[in-house]
This record gives sequence, structure tokens and C-alpha cells, in this order.
Amino acid sequence: MKEIDELNQRMDGNDEIVDNLVKKYTEMEKQVTRITENPVPDYSVPINTILTEVREIKQNVKQNEELTLLKQIYEKLSKAPISATKQLRILLFPETNQGQYYKIVFGRLIPWGICLVVITYLYSLGGKAIDAYGQHMQSEQSAHYQRAWIYLKQIAKKRTLSAMDTAYFKTGNK
Repeated sequence: MKEIDELNQRMDGNDEIVDNLVKKYTEMEKQVTRITENPVPDYSVPINTILTEVREIKQNVKQNEELTLLKQIYEKLSKAPISATKQLRILLFPETNQGQYYKIVFGRLIPWGICLVVITYLYSLGGKAIDAYGQHMQSEQSAHYQRAWIYLKQIAKKRTLSAMDTAYFKTGNK
């Protein structure tokens, strides 16, 4: 009995394997039927017409003469000297890519040029402002010295006044 049960279990396992194989086979058949065959076109008629035209061209002497004339003209033209002129041009406005040119000029060069002019103007203005400030400080200092000199002259005695006058004359125009 055990042996029969074992055989039945083996048979059931084999049946499952066979069923799986059958399913896979049917799926593969479906995939194969889905694949369409691409027929090879028949080019025999166009090839025959091309061959007949080639034969007619070979037989036609007049066309051969025209071909030789064309070859001779080509050889004469190729032997003729070609004049080459070297040109040096500076283009302010381009012949091609005008949109890109104007984008570069008006979008980049002009604003940068304006910035450069403004920066140089500000630099010059800053230099003049520094010079004016220096002169202002010197004039304030000299005014301070003058006020101090006048004050000393007003309160000084004769001996101090004579010493101040000699010092003033000795340091003048040096």
C-alpha cells in the first residue's frame, strides 16, 4: 500500500510538471503566432528597367559624345588659372547671426561700457574730492596759525614782538 501511495504521489508530481510544460508550450505558440513575417519586396521589375536603360545608354553613341564633351569642358575649366584675392575686412555689423550679435552688443558690451565710464568718472571725482579735502584742511590749519600769531602779537611785550618779527622775516619766502 505504501508503495502504491508513493507511486500515486510521484504520478501526481509528474502530472503537475507535464501540465506546466503544456502551459508554457501554449504560451510560446501564442508568442510565435504573434510574430509577423516581413515579406521581402520584389525588386526584379525596377532592376530590369534599370538594366534596359543602362543598355540603351551604352548603345547610344550620341550620349557618349556629349559625355566626352562635358569631360573636355571640365578638364579645361580645371586647368584654367584661378585668381585668388586675399581680403582683410573688419565687419562692424555681421552678415550672419545678427540676433546673436545684437544680443552681445546691447546685452553685454554697452552696459559694461557704461559701467566703465561711470567708474572712471567716480574715480576722477574721488581724486578731486580728496584734493579739495586736503586743501580745506591746510587752509583751516593756516587760519589757526594766523589766529594764534595775532593773539600772541596782541598780548606780547616789546622783546617778544621783536623776536616774533625777526622770526617772521627769516622764514618768509623760503
